[in-house]
Amino acid sequence: MSNSIYHDEYGSISHDDARHVLELTWSPATDHISDADFRALLSRFAQTAEQLPTEYLVVDERQLHHRPDADFDAWCDQNLVPHWNRAGVTKMAYLSPPAYAAEAEPAPEGPAEFPTCHFDSMQSVRDWFATA
Repeated sequence: MSNSIYHDEYGSISHDDARHVLELTWSPATDHISDADFRALLSRFAQTAEQLPTEYLVVDERQLHHRPDADFDAWCDQNLVPHWNRAGVTKMAYLSPPAYAAEAEPAPEGPAEFPTCHFDSMQSVRDWFATA
């Protein structure tokens, strides 16, 4: 069962205590989110991973309308991934609209010590988390 950790206009963070899953769900209001607010919510998500038992991360971007600045990947590698590595994350899943879900194999991105993959259904995410 997931417990709500944080909620604002742009999204919510929840944690499944039993499964050690931390989830960020973006809201449709992200059509007018600033890059600073976008990064602030992601930073809260990353810091929360270190505060709670977190093995798996889910970012539900099906309603995300914001497109980050060109330097976002470098910022993410410096400001988010270290929190997730320290938390002991073993897998990260992006829940994307079907047209955007990648067909790529799970693989670490940047300095991440865990694989990341994109899916178009929560059941696919759960199935992947259940594999070794």
